[in-house]
Amino acid sequence: MNEVVTTRFLLIEDPTVIGEEKDDDTKWWLDTARPLKNPEYPDYPFIVVQTEADKDANNFVRHAKMKLLFTDQAEYYAVCLDCYFAHSDQQWSGSTNQPGWRDRSARYLEKHITNKGWCQFCDPVFGNGGWYRG
Repeated sequence: MNEVVTTRFLLIEDPTVIGEEKDDDTKWWLDTARPLKNPEYPDYPFIVVQTEADKDANNFVRHAKMKLLFTDQAEYYAVCLDCYFAHSDQQWSGSTNQPGWRDRSARYLEKHITNKGWCQFCDPVFGNGGWYRG
């Protein structure tokens, strides 16, 4: 059986068409999994994402199971299970109080898994490296 290979992210060759400057340090991509209906950019009907120039957005790693890491009730990250267990002892360092934070954060995680799917800490393209473990 033949496998159909699709490319989720399409490189924008000329970022000036979306109002960004050409630059040697970054690339801009259309995320075809996230439609955007913006009349200002009818030729670009998808959310645009930015990567470092040496990264290919299509090399992200999708996770079906993720958890939230909390800094406080207003700041949290969607992370893979490995990152969760590596950093869970560092959670909850802040003191911000947010009404409805449990429901809001649960919706955020569900939406992140469905629409993005990458770990915000360790993903090779979109991850930020996580929290420092000194």
